[in-house]
Amino acid sequence: MAKHVRSPADIGTLVRSTRKEQNLRQDELAGVSGVGLRFIVDLEAGKLVLS
Repeated sequence: MAKHVRSPADIGTLVRSTRKEQNLRQDELAGVSGVGLRFIVDLEAGKLVLS
């Protein structure tokens, strides 16, 4: 099913739901993605400026 992204919050929701479907914690996703935990937390929160 196609998902429409119209805002940063939509991206965060998509990332969070996909992460949970894969049974990953935020720290695990950060590790396999090569980014910091704070980045994942902020991304899922829909923040406009990511560290």
